[in-house]
Amino acid sequence: MNNDFPLVCICIPTYNAAGTVRETLESILAQTYSNLVVHLSDNASTDETIEIVAAISDPRVHIHRHDVNVGGEGNFNRCIQLAEGKYTAIFHADDIYEPDMVAKQVAFLEENTEAGAVFSEAYLIDDVGTTIGEIRLPQGLASPNGVYDFAAMFKSVLRHSNFFICPSFMVKTQIYRQEIKVWRGDMFGSGADLDVWLRILQNHQIGHLPYKLMRYRISSNQFSARVRLETAPAVLFKIVDYYLEQEENRMILNYVDFRNYKWLERRDRVMRSVNLVLTDRPKEAVALINDIFSRDAIWAALKSGRGLFTLFLGAYVRLMVSIGLYKVGKISLAYMKKVTHK
Repeated sequence: MNNDFPLVCICIPTYNAAGTVRETLESILAQTYSNLVVHLSDNASTDETIEIVAAISDPRVHIHRHDVNVGGEGNFNRCIQLAEGKYTAIFHADDIYEPDMVAKQVAFLEENTEAGAVFSEAYLIDDVGTTIGEIRLPQGLASPNGVYDFAAMFKSVLRHSNFFICPSFMVKTQIYRQEIKVWRGDMFGSGADLDVWLRILQNHQIGHLPYKLMRYRISSNQFSARVRLETAPAVLFKIVDYYLEQEENRMILNYVDFRNYKWLERRDRVMRSVNLVLTDRPKEAVALINDIFSRDAIWAALKSGRGLFTLFLGAYVRLMVSIGLYKVGKISLAYMKKVTHK
C-alpha cells in the first residue's frame, strides 16, 4: 500500500474505554489497507484510556485529549472536524474490525462513485468477545450492485426500524465536512446517527456490503440501557416523523409503507406498556394498548412473526392486569422483553 491509494481517516470517539480500546485500535492498525490515519478524540476520560493508547507506538495514531466532556454526539462532531483524506469512518472504541474491512469499503466506494457512503453487516459479541448474534440487511431489501437510494432505505426503516450499523459506516470526507457538519444531538439525542444516514441519502446513494466486517459489542451496560424502563416513544419516531413532515418524502410512500409505520409504532407502545407494568403503572399500560385486539393488530399478527409476538405480548399485559396478577407476571414480562432485544 502506498500514497497512490486514497487516504482513509479513522476517527475513534472515546470515553472511559480502557477495557476495550487497545483491542479496537489494534484491529484498526492491522487492516490490510495501510494508507490510513487514526484520530482518537477523548471526551475527558477519567480512566487509563489515554495512557493505553499512548503506549501503542504507531505514527498513524494521533491523540486529541479534551478536558471538557461534551457528550457522545458532541464528540462525534469533534470527529467530523478532524476528518481528512478521501474517506472517513467513525469507529467505536469497543468494537473489533476485521482485517479487510477498510480495503473492501474503499474498493466499493472507488467502484461505485455514485455512493456517498457504505456500511456492512456485523457479528454481535458480548463483554468478553463471545459471538451472540449477527446483524444483517433486512430481508426483501436487495440491489444488483449493493447501492440503495433514499426511498428504498426509508421504506425499509418504516418496516424494520433502524437497521444501520453506525460504527460500520465509511463516508466520503467532503460529505461529512461540507454537508453533514454536525450530528444533530440537540434534536435527536442518541438517535442522531439515523438522521445522519437519512441526510446523506437525500443527496447521495448509500452502499451496503453483504459481509460481516466487524464485531459489534453489546456490553451488559449497553443492554441495560436498551431495556431500561422507558415509557416515552422511542427516538426513532421523532426522527421518522421529522422526515415525514417533508412532503417530498411522503410522496414516495404508499399505503403499505404507512401501514408498516403504524405496526412499528404499535410494537413500541406494547414494549412501553410492559415497562409501565414493571414500574407498577398497570392502568397506564392498558390505556397505551387499547387497540391491541383491533382488526389491524390481528392482521399484523397474521402477516409477520413480529406482529404475532406484538399481539401476544400486548394480550398478555391486558390479561395480567385484568385479573389482577400483573405483579406475579412481572418476571415473565421482563424475560419476554429481554428475548425481543437479543
